[in-house]
Amino acid sequence: MITIYDIAKKAGVSPSTVSKVINDYKAIPEETKEKVHRIMDEMNYIPNTGAKALSSRKSYNVGILAYFGMKISPFKHTLFTDILDSFQTEMNAQNYDLLFISHNVAGQNGSFYKNCISRDVAGVLLFGNTNNEEMQEVIHSSIPKVCFDYVGGEMTSVHSDNYAKMKELTKRLIEMGHRNIFFVHGEPNGVTSERIAGFKDALKEAGIPLKDSMLQESMYLDNEHIRSLTTDILRQPRDVPTAIMYPDDYSAIQGIAAIKKEGLSCPKDISVTGFDGIFSGQVTNPRLTTVKQNTEEIGQTLAKSLIECIERKRVEPRSIEIKATILSGESTGPARK
Repeated sequence: MITIYDIAKKAGVSPSTVSKVINDYKAIPEETKEKVHRIMDEMNYIPNTGAKALSSRKSYNVGILAYFGMKISPFKHTLFTDILDSFQTEMNAQNYDLLFISHNVAGQNGSFYKNCISRDVAGVLLFGNTNNEEMQEVIHSSIPKVCFDYVGGEMTSVHSDNYAKMKELTKRLIEMGHRNIFFVHGEPNGVTSERIAGFKDALKEAGIPLKDSMLQESMYLDNEHIRSLTTDILRQPRDVPTAIMYPDDYSAIQGIAAIKKEGLSCPKDISVTGFDGIFSGQVTNPRLTTVKQNTEEIGQTLAKSLIECIERKRVEPRSIEIKATILSGESTGPARK
């Protein structure tokens, strides 16, 4: 294996000079830097990033901590992979590498927090169920952190304008003549609360009474539960909705499948909306009416915010809102008469 000593010998400099070139010390002459880098290329030398971190007393590892439950992989959801792609591009441009955080600590089962410490992360990006006890341990630690879709004062969060877009989407259904609109929302958290508030306010402004049955809680990314819940809604002896709003596009697609299985048509009998604006929702039949989250800007903003937290150490937590857009598809239409 090629070492800095091999590079130093061929370049005619000391090993410490090679180390300083790798760490981009400004005091090293440009001519020496160019010579050392040329020899490193010729010898196919790859710097040890761990050693570089120790030398500079700074870690360039950033943890990705995504938790939606032990049996759910968020990386199958293109909303998160699209955000992560944008996040990675921005972080890599600043020389940071991404590590995925799990319970594995040196071959032993540990906590998310212990994993972050053992892998010497400079900061961490969080997705998912922040109410989880282990997630809370990371949130309340001194590790620099940012989170997607979090409402709270403990850390900087980046999220879409959930209240405004849910209200606008509901108003569009009302303008189509819908009065009995069901909202199948996600599990309790700050984002869910904002979307429910937008839904309620749209109904209130239109003079539509809110019935308990119009709000239905679902389990996130659980296809079987969504289909079962949709079937139960449609098989009610009375109070069958003319429109159902889902918390994400995957749920909306499963809802449409359940509607068709019951012998009904979307949107002729039941209009459907989603949330997220993922690709599969735009190629399904019918094409989804949904809210498209700006994954590129969300990822970039998360990265810039985390770098700020890492480099400035103490940063006042902020709630950063990114504007989303509504995509009008074919899954919504006039209310049945």
